Amino acid sequence: MEISDPTLVYLLVILGLTGIGIEALTPGGFVPAILGLVALIFGVIGMVDLGPTAVGLGLLLLAIALFIGAAAFRLYRPLSILGIVCLVGSGIWMFDRDVDPTSILAVTAGSVVLGLFMLFVEERAARTLKSPVRYGPEDLAGMEGDVRVPLRPDGQVWVDGGLWQARLVDPDDRLGIGEKVTVIEVKGLTLIVGRQTENNQGAN
Repeated sequence: MEISDPTLVYLLVILGLTGIGIEALTPGGFVPAILGLVALIFGVIGMVDLGPTAVGLGLLLLAIALFIGAAAFRLYRPLSILGIVCLVGSGIWMFDRDVDPTSILAVTAGSVVLGLFMLFVEERAARTLKSPVRYGPEDLAGMEGDVRVPLRPDGQVWVDGGLWQARLVDPDDRLGIGEKVTVIEVKGLTLIVGRQTENNQGAN
């Protein structure tokens, strides 16, 4: 399969990296990572066919490093803005402009939008981490949530704004992504959960 449009190739690459970055910062959703991986694969295939320049690749790697640094050092806005600038430059000079020029307007708009979205995700993740703990894990008993990693019988669930390791109280039961659970008890940092019954849902 050949993707010959240089602008589309570049946008697929940065879209893929953004999806993977979102999953790394806010794990548990899977959809951003899956879509990002698919986009990145197609983008890399197209990039190999077209032949990237050293300048374009260097600026792309620098942009990635800046976004990682923004999250690691909590310098979200300054490093993210520099990352966006590098993304724009990378998009403009990723391929030989005499042979395979990208659309300056398209790569600039795409880089700015996706870069700002990454900044939003980074800042939101940071606010979540800074939020004070209102109670201990044992107080989660009785709360309801939904499955993020299939319970077979171990997996992960989203309860009260957080992702938790979980185990089904019935080891023979199985629950898929999106199904509702109720926390029965807490053992260490693992939630013991049961299938949310229709009676429980009606009581809410």
